[in-house]
Amino acid sequence: MIKYQNLIKRPLLFKSMVELKKRLAIGISGLALLSSMSLYSQDYQINPEFSNKVNIENKVINYSLNDTIKEEKIIPKRKEFVENARGYLGTEYIWGGRLTKKNPGLDCLGLIFLSYSKTYETKWTGISVNPSEIVKKEQLGKPVKELDGILTKDIDFSKLEEGDVIYLLTTDSIKDNSLAEINKIKYWPWHTGIYSNKEKNLFLDAFPGNKVIEEDFSEVLNQKPTKAIFVTRIY
Repeated sequence: MIKYQNLIKRPLLFKSMVELKKRLAIGISGLALLSSMSLYSQDYQINPEFSNKVNIENKVINYSLNDTIKEEKIIPKRKEFVENARGYLGTEYIWGGRLTKKNPGLDCLGLIFLSYSKTYETKWTGISVNPSEIVKKEQLGKPVKELDGILTKDIDFSKLEEGDVIYLLTTDSIKDNSLAEINKIKYWPWHTGIYSNKEKNLFLDAFPGNKVIEEDFSEVLNQKPTKAIFVTRIY
């Protein structure tokens, strides 16, 4: 009977020792954590550089996450913008055209206005017909760095994104203000369209004397009087 009791007590004692070790381990880990938190807190309060570094790192992380979330919402919208513009393929080009009884057909700005209005649920009548004012007020997106006035021979096509609004520029003076000055030479917009396919390098536009078409952007750039481009991107 005594032996049996001892057999019962020994496992219980072993079990309690395991628990004791676990508790000691947790206690030591807890002390280490508290110690590190205390040091972190001291560094944060005493060392301004450490504090600033932490704040900057947190901001960078937050900005990165916000930018990612923002891009996930923006890119599908730009694709929708392109698809809505494709819906007008084959529409006759008529200068000043807005698909109304008074202004039938579409011109290059009309195609962009109607597609933009349909995509972003805003009135196209509030957008200026002068490209320089459109760009200045960022009515169709912000200028894209390194594409905001660049000669055709210097274009880095990898920087273009689907849904970008592209203004074709010429040195021939037009009534509107110039959009860019390159090597001390001013360039004016004579035509505009949408970059519609990055893989195939396509340009969607209502081409003067023709209709709404989607064509190879490289061929468009080889046509006179285009000498440079200016690009804006909708955000």
